[in-house]
Amino acid sequence: MDDATIASLKKIGTVESYGNNGHFKGAVLIDFEKFNQLPEEMRSLIRYDASRFLEVFREKVSMAWAKENEADKRNEHVAELTEMFKSAGFGIIHVETIDSQYCKESCYYKLPWIIVTTKQGRIKLGWRKSVMNLDWSESDIKIKAKVLFKEEDSTKGDQYIHCWGKDKAIEYLKKLNSEE
Repeated sequence: MDDATIASLKKIGTVESYGNNGHFKGAVLIDFEKFNQLPEEMRSLIRYDASRFLEVFREKVSMAWAKENEADKRNEHVAELTEMFKSAGFGIIHVETIDSQYCKESCYYKLPWIIVTTKQGRIKLGWRKSVMNLDWSESDIKIKAKVLFKEEDSTKGDQYIHCWGKDKAIEYLKKLNSEE
């Protein structure tokens, strides 16, 4: 397609973003007389779909880039989370790396969660923005978070708690490890 043809196309969707994943600009261009014959409400919905397509495209490119370029950071993060279990005295049988359970976007690729199999069962740990989610619902540890961590001012469910940083996560893991 030559420059003159491109110049004659109508722009129906654009996206521009800046951030940790780099700068992205995109546009959807068309030359389709039927589009112009549609009511404005329908054209507006189609323009929204075009912009959404660009967002999906941007995320796919960002994820492919992250998988090619951030595998080392991902592995370092898994090692760091695993070390927290060791610091808490857990005997580790197996470590499974899973994608972030908080966000599936490429910016979280280098921050996967882990499920650690211990003699007490499976325990999940991973970051949710500024807190870590510690979940022992797949383990033999049946004590409720509201009982075990009654003094802690943090989000708690039946068998999970949010940890405000690595030190708190290790502290909570030690407490969990003492529950047989």
